Amino acid sequence: MDGLSPAASVIAVIQLSASIVNICGSYIWDVKNAREDIVALQGAVAGLEGVLQQLKELLQGPTGARLSTSHTLARDISKCLFVVSDLKGKIDPGSGKKFMRKVGFRALKWPLKRSEVEGLTKDIEKYKSSFTLSLQVDQTALITGIAQTNDVIDRNLDIGKLPVAHGAEFGSYMDQHEDECLEGTRAQLRQQIAEWSVSPQGKCIFWLKGMAGTGKSTVSRTVAKSFEEANLLGASFFFKRGEGDRGNAIKMFPTITRQLTVNLPQLLPGVRKAINDNPDIGTKSLREQFNKLLLQPLLSLKPSAHQVPTRVIVIDALDECEQDNDIRTILLLLPQLGMASNVHLRIFLTSRPELSIRLGFLEIADRNYQDLALHEIPAEVTEHDIFLFINHRLLNIKRDRSLPVDWPEDTDIQTIVMLSTPLFIFAATMCRIFEDPQWDPVDSLAEVLSHRNDASKLDGTYLPVLNRLLTKQSEKQKKQLVQEFQEVVGAIVMLQSPLSIISLSRLINLPERMVSLRLNSLHSVLSVPDDANLPVRLFHLSFRDFLINSETREKTPFWVNEEDTHQKLAKQCLAICHSLTRNLCGLPSDGTPRVYIDRQTIDHYLSPELQYSCRYWVHHLVNSKDLTSATYDALSFLEEHFLHWVEAMSILGLASEIVEIINLLQSFEHRHKNHELSKFLQDAKRFVLRNGQIADDVPLQIYCSGLVFAPRQSIVRGKLERELPDWLCRLPEVEEAWSAELQTFESHSDPVQSVSFTRDGRLMASGSSDNTVRLWDPVTGTLQHTLDGHSGWVWSVTFSLDGRLLASASFDQIVKLWNPATGALQNSLKGHWLKLWDPATGTLQHTLEGHSGSVQSVAFSFDGRLLASSSSDETVKFWDAATGALRQTLNVKEVITSLEFSKDGSHLNTNLGSLTIRSWCDKHTCDTPNTDANIFLLEGQWVTLGGEKVLWLPPEHRPHCSAVKDNTLILGHASGRISFIGFMG
Repeated sequence: MDGLSPAASVIAVIQLSASIVNICGSYIWDVKNAREDIVALQGAVAGLEGVLQQLKELLQGPTGARLSTSHTLARDISKCLFVVSDLKGKIDPGSGKKFMRKVGFRALKWPLKRSEVEGLTKDIEKYKSSFTLSLQVDQTALITGIAQTNDVIDRNLDIGKLPVAHGAEFGSYMDQHEDECLEGTRAQLRQQIAEWSVSPQGKCIFWLKGMAGTGKSTVSRTVAKSFEEANLLGASFFFKRGEGDRGNAIKMFPTITRQLTVNLPQLLPGVRKAINDNPDIGTKSLREQFNKLLLQPLLSLKPSAHQVPTRVIVIDALDECEQDNDIRTILLLLPQLGMASNVHLRIFLTSRPELSIRLGFLEIADRNYQDLALHEIPAEVTEHDIFLFINHRLLNIKRDRSLPVDWPEDTDIQTIVMLSTPLFIFAATMCRIFEDPQWDPVDSLAEVLSHRNDASKLDGTYLPVLNRLLTKQSEKQKKQLVQEFQEVVGAIVMLQSPLSIISLSRLINLPERMVSLRLNSLHSVLSVPDDANLPVRLFHLSFRDFLINSETREKTPFWVNEEDTHQKLAKQCLAICHSLTRNLCGLPSDGTPRVYIDRQTIDHYLSPELQYSCRYWVHHLVNSKDLTSATYDALSFLEEHFLHWVEAMSILGLASEIVEIINLLQSFEHRHKNHELSKFLQDAKRFVLRNGQIADDVPLQIYCSGLVFAPRQSIVRGKLERELPDWLCRLPEVEEAWSAELQTFESHSDPVQSVSFTRDGRLMASGSSDNTVRLWDPVTGTLQHTLDGHSGWVWSVTFSLDGRLLASASFDQIVKLWNPATGALQNSLKGHWLKLWDPATGTLQHTLEGHSGSVQSVAFSFDGRLLASSSSDETVKFWDAATGALRQTLNVKEVITSLEFSKDGSHLNTNLGSLTIRSWCDKHTCDTPNTDANIFLLEGQWVTLGGEKVLWLPPEHRPHCSAVKDNTLILGHASGRISFIGFMG
């Protein structure tokens, strides 16, 4: 197949597609239980066939040879050919044709699960979109007479390759049955939002806040639909805690970007450039993703000859994002979208008024947002809307359940409205209770009304659902029912990502039949699909809050013990993870890149419950009750399956999470001393820091390169040496133990000139001859941001005392001030000599003269009272920051290029070591200072400690520049690498 021309491959796909359409047609008539899936798959394949027919005609036409874009699709066409060929093999009876002629298609079952159909349909639609885009480009090129290779945009950069959070977009399959505002409800609010979206004076962000259950998500879906109908919807992201990628922000910006390129096609060139510059941009830090995928493409948009377009981005339930730091980062970044002058971008955002979100909004400059609290809308307005909603639903229930015309009484409706206000979730749950076919609506209404005096709205919402489960049950039955509820529903509310009934039953080791039975009576609070392969979900997070609340324990036996449930889930996850083996996916060689492993292969070999267990076993472990037992369980698993687990995480594309998971486990172990586990985790972290990148690219190399080059005393190597490849007969000589080098950060294309840490050590900046500044997470090694703007080498970088500003000095004779949180340029300062500026206004405060050579670096003391400067005149000078007066000069007899005060102000860390700051003398000039006995210096080829040579640096490790942070020496190499050497304090 690989040798076929594009045209021949297209013909082959067309022929296979036609065959698949016919086969599906036979199944549709004779297999009834999967008709919806069959029709969906048939439609997708038929659509693909139609697009390829047009592509074939174009390729075989007289201008076919000039169609550069269509010819670059060879790889996608080849992959598509493989997919449809494999699909035909799965659904075609094949050699069983003779048997089929005897008994007919009724003897067959539809061979694909719904999840497989959804995956195949998604892949086929992706190829169809790619081919359609190619057609549009080449057809346009032909019409305009510019169908030449150099004039066609490179279509190998497939926007569809950006990772997305499935189900997060408005109108997704997962949320298709979710409520929207009933006609006539929330009218004033919806009008206010509509006016804000198009008002020239409107703020960048509209924050709709409200308590749990007040209907924020319903409003979000409604306004998203309105924006879509008005061609104003740019993108959307609906967070949902416990829903995998929807519960965090990892894929938020790529998901939004993909939608924006559809609704704002002008963004395509800028986004393609970002992907071309960094194909892995979708996995980088939030700041990097935002800057490269959204902000820069938006800022580079050319002015439109017509009216400036308006687009609204809808972000729902931000409070359900699991990381508070990510929430703060998002709120810092989003207002920058208002900087785009050639498109009006607005953000409609909803959340609970949690502290982290309130603080985030307080940090938004010039209060560029407007807010409205749902729970502060006048009670009579909310009550009116809830009445319309309940009345509408009850009329449908009365019709569908053939209830008496006078049910329910008007007074009962008014009582339900009164109980519900202001919580729409109460009203929605009550209606679902009445709709449940397993219960009599008349009895259900009586049960609900019996809780009219409950002080808590959540009690009144959920106790009626739970209490009726115990009706007419013996004591023995009640005990069994409560136990099964806590095992099944307790697991569901604690899961970090939802699982299907099939996967859940395997995870908690209970029969699928029993799990289904226990969920049958809970359809009013849980979304339980008819297909056992689809995930079970909470209708609302408040049900989880209610079940684990300590006050619930006194009100119902169904209370869920959070720590006990986590402990059970941790054990069950580890039990499943014990099935991990080497080369789990059966890859053909140890050098197979991860990008060659398709999703179908991964899902075939790693079941949903195994994928879940690999990612979340530590989360459940650290929240367990019996912590001593948990540490031994963790050690036992890691000593046997650590490499298997790293392989699985890497294949799942989660290699970047491994260090953070180990950090979480280490923090847990520190509280519950387990010496053996502590040693293993320390070694495992070093192993992952060294091999994380190759594991992400080529997962099986952890058994090859990872083990082969691990130090002889490495615990991971010692415990798992059996995993070494059998094709090696002699191993190379390696170091005895892990070296002092902690980690290497590689990203700069030219030598690193300067590095600096924030005071808390959570962020590191590096300046390079490639004219850029890069921000790093020193714990994980993750690149957080690339700051472009200088036209010359960046030779010095330093953070402000509070870490909110970063200054970079360059050979372009400009000092730039940046916001490290967002990567935004705050100010550019131009001048000569050593100058003090007001960073807020850019006003020159003092000009400091005294050095006889060029100034190399500057730093403020921790209290901001002193300024230190180093120069090519081989001195370090201390200045009074308030007055600009010179306080002291140190003759160091070396050119120091990097300065940073220690937290206690007793030392000045430099690229050559740490200088002791002695008490001030009366004269301004002092001799070269003494160095503390335990202060290390870099002197030529050696690191010295107290003047004594202690570590020789081989030629390949000698730095181009260096810096010191506490007990860590940072070396910047000419190759662009950064190395760390840690010393015992």
